[in-house]
Amino acid sequence: MSAEVFESGFLGMAVGDALAAPAQGLKPARIIQLFGRLEGYLDPDKAFAHTPSHFRLKGLYSLPTQEALCVAESLITTGHYDLNDIRDTFLALGQGEGALGSFRGIDEAFRKALQNLKEGKDLTGCGIPHPGIGAIPRVLPLAIFFRDDPEALKKAVIECVLLSHNDPRAIGGAMAYAWAAARFSKEGSAILDNPSDFMANLVKYVRKGEECLEDDYKKHVPQEVSTRLYYTMSESLDILLPCLRENNPDLVKQTILAEANRHAPPFPINMTSQDFAPSSVIYCLYIALSAKAYGTGVLDTIHEGKEACALAALAGGLLGLRFGPDEIPEEWKSGLLNAEQIELRGREMHHGFPDWGERTDLVTMEKRYTDVEREEIRKRMEAFQETKEREERKHPQKTRPASSVKEGLPPQEEAPFAPPPSVVFGSALPDPIQAKKDKSLRGRKRIEWKEDRRKGIKKKKKE
Repeated sequence: MSAEVFESGFLGMAVGDALAAPAQGLKPARIIQLFGRLEGYLDPDKAFAHTPSHFRLKGLYSLPTQEALCVAESLITTGHYDLNDIRDTFLALGQGEGALGSFRGIDEAFRKALQNLKEGKDLTGCGIPHPGIGAIPRVLPLAIFFRDDPEALKKAVIECVLLSHNDPRAIGGAMAYAWAAARFSKEGSAILDNPSDFMANLVKYVRKGEECLEDDYKKHVPQEVSTRLYYTMSESLDILLPCLRENNPDLVKQTILAEANRHAPPFPINMTSQDFAPSSVIYCLYIALSAKAYGTGVLDTIHEGKEACALAALAGGLLGLRFGPDEIPEEWKSGLLNAEQIELRGREMHHGFPDWGERTDLVTMEKRYTDVEREEIRKRMEAFQETKEREERKHPQKTRPASSVKEGLPPQEEAPFAPPPSVVFGSALPDPIQAKKDKSLRGRKRIEWKEDRRKGIKKKKKE
């Protein structure tokens, strides 16, 4: 197995993450409305013109890829799996300006988990009960490292995800992704020669992982979680093989959404890109197995919107392992920031030791672009605020004059009931019901007048 396969896994994840930046948080229709069909990196000035606080440097990846790089850094420098060292790597990247350090595009689940880690809580007790996909990208290096040891991979994935997520659905999704990534790293597109065998083994592996979670790690999962939720992912994966045989992508999405809503989501699932592992991971696997090329698969994922960065990173990692580095468009690779260092991490994973002569320390590498991005955000926020204030001075809003009666109103918590409009606004407002009755009465009178007039005209004609 060549080092290029490992490089393509990391590159594919980072490229997908960076390409998806403008689509993050948007609905599919809004993406098309704003940008049309995305075909590459967008100019940040166009992509974030109206949302300067979300500004991202062109070609710069975010939290999903950073998590994977943290785990890879630990595996490369120590030569083995060490959860404590992974924790230290996360904390090192989280140090610095503000509570986020050098992390970018951080979500609420990871923010809380990082705070728990900083407070020194138990490694597998830092997670929060959220069934999202935020922790899944970090298992890609584990899948490559333990590609020939599925038992070790299973336990490493559970422990690594528990750093931030303790919901069984998130952990089950991570196990499904890790096993698929391990198979892609070994077999590539040859998996599609027998998709039934691949799916049967995937469901079997995830089921064993869920049993391991319930038997050995149950104390780290919230007590109110029912036994049924432990096995959500293995049950949901049963629909993947029929979806691969379906030629209608819209019907595939409807099937995935219907299945996801069966498993007690915290909110209604109406898009495959929402932060819910049973739907997002299955859609990601569907794209990885059905896409005709790396580019089309990643772009289809990005156009789903919402959690576009995480979903495109997951799909990009699998597609990179499946198709290899030559299938990733050259302009995408050349436009990716830190591309050489990311490729180097792949080669180091293949060789099993770090290249100290070529590598840049992860914290140094990430801090440089994080500082640049934050400075750009600050400048754009200041310019946006100045423009807003100038427009307000140019077009001042009309305000209702304050009523003298309103000043004498008691505080809201002391008011026994809502005061009538005449007290709040200083004059009585028309009763909408009475106004409707008056309008109806006027209509009837007009009809009667027309009828009398018509009869009068007929009477004159007869005379």
